[in-house]
Amino acid sequence: MGGPAVGLWLPEERSALDAVPWLGSFCQVQTSDGCLEFRVREPSALGLYGLGNLSSGPFHLGLDSLDDFQELGFPGIDRPPVAELALVAYCSSQDDHLLLGHLALFLAERFNALINFYGLLGYGSFHDLSEEEGPARLIEARALVTSLPGRVWETQYATYGGGHSYSHIGDREFLVAWLRHPEFRMIREIKP
Repeated sequence: MGGPAVGLWLPEERSALDAVPWLGSFCQVQTSDGCLEFRVREPSALGLYGLGNLSSGPFHLGLDSLDDFQELGFPGIDRPPVAELALVAYCSSQDDHLLLGHLALFLAERFNALINFYGLLGYGSFHDLSEEEGPARLIEARALVTSLPGRVWETQYATYGGGHSYSHIGDREFLVAWLRHPEFRMIREIKP
């Protein structure tokens, strides 16, 4: 089973290995080929208190390509990213979504990164929508994100076959608000 993912858009070249000192204090971390595989041992280090035993699968952190976004540029983003680290949950329970969101916030603060949600919040992918459904879903997604504090951008990226889709990119203030929103859920299911 695959889980949700986010991208951390970095203002400078960094490696997943740079996160080992930060994650090592509350996670069980293994490194392989410049990537990290880890499990959260102490959710309280992420500010998650009183939630009982969180049940989650492992997480992955590794470099990802910005090629799909670079083709169309980064309109409106003050500091286009230099690199992206993909943070992936291998499972998709409610706990995995919650931990992924808090891990993204934790790492975004340390890397001074923007957060690529890999789709539109409140909806996700537009690939399977009819021509009539797409514009309505896009309006709903825009209304959702503009109701939250922080900065968020709607960015297009290239897809196979010459098409394009959309993704929300947010700052840390926006992610904090999204984590508190009643419809909170991460998106982009990825198969490990």
